[in-house]
Amino acid sequence: MGTPRDLKVQMAAETRARERAQAVAKLQATRADKAEAALAQALAERDAWRERALAASPLDERLDPPVQPD
Repeated sequence: MGTPRDLKVQMAAETRARERAQAVAKLQATRADKAEAALAQALAERDAWRERALAASPLDERLDPPVQPD
């Protein structure tokens, strides 16, 4: 068995390792949240562009273009 000093050093090292792991997990969670927000924004922009494109081209004209008179 180790000395009390060895135990204290080991416990301090474990504490530092746990704190580092928690910091890394927090950083990864923050990055994931930012990525999810960016994805939601990109999807919203895509949907807005799609709506504008559909509004600019009525459905009837896309399915059956008007016939030019002779």
